This record gives sequence, C-alpha cells and structure tokens, in this order.
Amino acid sequence: MQGPLISICIPTYKRADLLKKLLDSILMQQYLHYEVLINDNSPDAEVGDLVKTYLDRLAISYQKNEPALTATENCNKVISRASGEWIKLMHDDDWFATPDALQLFVHAALQSGKDFIFCGSNQVNLETGNSVAERLDDSRKKMLDESVFSLFFLNIIGHPSVLMCRKDATIQYDAAFNWVLDIDYYMRYLTAHKGYHYIPELLVNIGKGNQQESKKYYKNKWVEIPEYFLLLTKYPSNLLLQEIYVFHLVWNMLKRFKIKNVADIRALGYAGALPDKTEAIIQYQQNIPNILLKQTPWSEWFMNRCYKKIH
Repeated sequence: MQGPLISICIPTYKRADLLKKLLDSILMQQYLHYEVLINDNSPDAEVGDLVKTYLDRLAISYQKNEPALTATENCNKVISRASGEWIKLMHDDDWFATPDALQLFVHAALQSGKDFIFCGSNQVNLETGNSVAERLDDSRKKMLDESVFSLFFLNIIGHPSVLMCRKDATIQYDAAFNWVLDIDYYMRYLTAHKGYHYIPELLVNIGKGNQQESKKYYKNKWVEIPEYFLLLTKYPSNLLLQEIYVFHLVWNMLKRFKIKNVADIRALGYAGALPDKTEAIIQYQQNIPNILLKQTPWSEWFMNRCYKKIH
C-alpha cells in the first residue's frame, strides 16, 4: 500500500486545548493523503488522553518522550519519524485556516518543481482573537530573490508552520539555537534546495501569545549576540563584506546593544570567531553622535558609508 504524500509533524508540550484546535483543523481538510505524527513532551497524560479521542477519525501516530527532550530535539524527533515525501511541520499553537489548505500545498508541491513551499498566514492573538494578515510583499520577495542571506536581516519566510518542504534527513534544526533556529534551517535548506514557491493565500493561523517561549529571546542581547555570531561561523568569515543584508544585521546589533568593544561581545557569552571587520564597524560607530545613530535614516546613511569604506 502506498504511503502518505504528506507527514503532518506536531511537536507538542502540555497545550492540549490548542492542540485540539489544530487537530480539528486537520479533520476539516479536503485533502486526505496524509499522516499525523505527534511527539509529546508533556509531564502528564492530558495530551495523550486528547489524542485518544481522535484515533478513530485521524491517522495519528503518537509518541510520548520519556525522558522529555528539548523543544528542538522534539521537533527533529517527530520529523525523523515521517514516512511521507513532504514534511508539513505544525506547532501546537498553530492551525490550518481553510479546508483547502493542504490541497493548495499539494498542488504547489506537484506543479511548482520546488522543494520549499510557504504560504501567507494570519497572525492571531490567542488572548483577544484579533488577527493580522501576513503576506510576502514585493519588497520582501525582492530581498529573498536577491539572496538567501537576506534572512539574516529579516525572517521573510516567517513561522515554521507556514512551510512545507520535501523530506531531507540531512537537514535538521540545530539545537545550539533558540532565537535564530528557524532562519538557520531555512538558509541551509534553501542552499541545498535552490528556489522556493510562495502561496499568497492565508492558509495557516499562527497563534501569538505572551506565554510563548520566543518572547524571552526577543531583543535579548544575551541571546541575540551569541546566537547570531555563532550562526555566522557556519559561513565564510567575510560574508558580511559580501552580503549587505548580513552587514546590516551586524551593524544594527552592535548599535542596538551599544557594543563598544570586543570585550562587550565576550561578556555576553560569545567566545568564538568574529566576522571580518567586526572591530572596524565598532570603531566606526564610536565616531557617530548617538543622537544621529539612533535615527534610522541617519544610521542607514552611515552604515552604507561604513560598508563602502571597509569593503
């Protein structure tokens, strides 16, 4: 018997009420040639008990992690169990927005010739229910088409739940990261599998709430500085001189977190190699009045001058 085309992979932890919303949205899908894989990090049986109520309606394979894994390990574990040709990762606080969502992903998979497919989404506040549409506009598409490394500067693709990609066991999420986890995966995948296909329809709802894990990493210098510099070590040390988007990232980080010297970077917990010319950027910023450096138009003007000078 032929296996499923799509593996819907769900790493979960405790949030049975949100997982129910996701499972209900899978039940309403018009496309049916899929499997549902759930790996549960919960300390109790609540998620497992919920899953039992769906076993007669969905093709679910459930595993409880004992002992519990890290969030990243849980994600990699559930993906590793997939038998489908395509991986549709869904986090447990996200859900499909329309009954034809999977069908549109499948159509793109079969017709586009691309292995990396992502869609528009609704960013839904889980407390209020208010939502904001998020699409790939022309300016962001231009950035992504220019260079995959534009993702260093801006996560143009968005949350992993908007993505469906052809299974590639050689590419996993890197457990060394918390904040740059997704863009690291996207850049490595798009480097190995050239090109992408974008579906403009809003096919996925992304749950947003104050209790999400990512909240504690946002604009946190103890996280962003070490992780971005560590991520940069995966690439040639002169990448920031070759890619303006990477240079822009480093410029903004040094400015935002008021880095005055390399010792400040070391004090934030990063002991590895720095990209070429990092110290030169720091020194250049020291000669700019703070009142100008804090203003975006002036900062970008000085940044472009610095880029040309040290390139």
